[in-house]
Amino acid sequence: MPEIDQLTEQVKRLSKKIDDRTRQHEKVLPYVEGPCPTPEAVQKARLTKVYEYLMPVSAAPWGSLIVDSKLDRLEVLGLRDTDEEGAKRIWREVWQPNDMDAETKLGHSAALLDGRCFGTIWPGKDGTPPDISLDDCTQMVVEYKSGSRKYRTAALRRWKEGDRLYATLYRPEGVYKFQGPENGTSNPSSTEWEKREVPDEEWPLKNPFGEKIPVVELAVNRKLKAGAFPYARGEFEHCLGLLDRINLLTFLGLIVAFWMGFPMRGVLGETIRREVLKDDDGKPLIDEATGKEKTKAKPPFEADPGSIFQMENPEAKLAEFKAADRKNLSIYDEFQQLAVITKTPRHYFPMEGTIANIATETIAAFEGAMIAAVSGDTATLGGGWEELCRLGGSVLKNPVILSQQAEMRWKNPEFRTLAEVADAASKLKDALPWMAVAEYALNASQEEISRWSAMKASEAVTELLAQVKNGDAGVSPTAG
Repeated sequence: MPEIDQLTEQVKRLSKKIDDRTRQHEKVLPYVEGPCPTPEAVQKARLTKVYEYLMPVSAAPWGSLIVDSKLDRLEVLGLRDTDEEGAKRIWREVWQPNDMDAETKLGHSAALLDGRCFGTIWPGKDGTPPDISLDDCTQMVVEYKSGSRKYRTAALRRWKEGDRLYATLYRPEGVYKFQGPENGTSNPSSTEWEKREVPDEEWPLKNPFGEKIPVVELAVNRKLKAGAFPYARGEFEHCLGLLDRINLLTFLGLIVAFWMGFPMRGVLGETIRREVLKDDDGKPLIDEATGKEKTKAKPPFEADPGSIFQMENPEAKLAEFKAADRKNLSIYDEFQQLAVITKTPRHYFPMEGTIANIATETIAAFEGAMIAAVSGDTATLGGGWEELCRLGGSVLKNPVILSQQAEMRWKNPEFRTLAEVADAASKLKDALPWMAVAEYALNASQEEISRWSAMKASEAVTELLAQVKNGDAGVSPTAG
């Protein structure tokens, strides 16, 4: 077992990585939940108060649209393996008891925001199903063998309860629990960690998975980058400047709408009589003490529906300055760029014109980039879910060993009408078994296919009994 100083140093190092990722998480989170941060250009122009006054009526967290557009297409349907019965057992005894149909949505949302989330699995007690818990990058980190995205060497989960920090270090030989001092420092990276001993529990806990770390990283937007902490990126993390520009143009458009959105009119060459200058109560706008006007406003005439105005000076002229055109500050070009960079369909964002009479093929073309991106996400996320299922199957009461051919089944991210689905199924029914048609054409889940199989078997038995009863089966009802 490593020395306690070596373990605490590792906890500090991994804890610092959590701090770095937490800062980035706090930077991108407002673009999803709001309010969006004030652009730097507004701060330097000393217009922060005006910005905070106007933007609450117009600011929109566009990052949530980018994340949700892909999140809605990421849905796990089942687990497939050469050992079909073993895959079904893991699905029934590991996946479903942990409500992973719903939990995966939370994990995918965190991964699309920060580039990664984490799943931890631990054996159940007294034959109960293994327990799966999910964490985001602010509480968990996984360390890999340098240059690898597969071989995990350690993991750390850190959290806070009251004024005290706690940490659990996962290593191949065991699981070590630590705690910080009471009323500890506000800087977690500098915390002095000490052993946390739980009654009736050994320290360290034995790793029930052999040398495999029971924490799995589920990541998106990977890059081939060396190091013990592989690269991953959220869906819009690289577009924060563009999002700030959209908010800045929206802010400037609001200024135009509030202060320059109406034409300015005036009269040239006309003398305004003082008696015209009156307030809402009909009182003259003259300061009796000084004899000067109380206001700079000098209306040449009063205008109301059906009224007629008259100017006594025949040389007087009316002048008008047109209202500023808010369209000069349009944000539609920026949305076009954002859609291309994030692979979000353009028609998901506001458009200058309306969408009408667009063919299905055109919409499919708009969504092509997103479908390709979602397919890439299923490849990397699927590898993580498969590893969790593999670990869970290995600690069942009757262990199940998944083969290397095991893979997650995902819902088809493309939208198809019922007519298109029915047409595809009718064309495939003579070439593939009905269960394959249900899987590929109808996008059926494992539970649906199992239920349909039972229904088909029930129909076959019912039909056979009917034939026997009618004497059409070639077998005497009393034979045997």
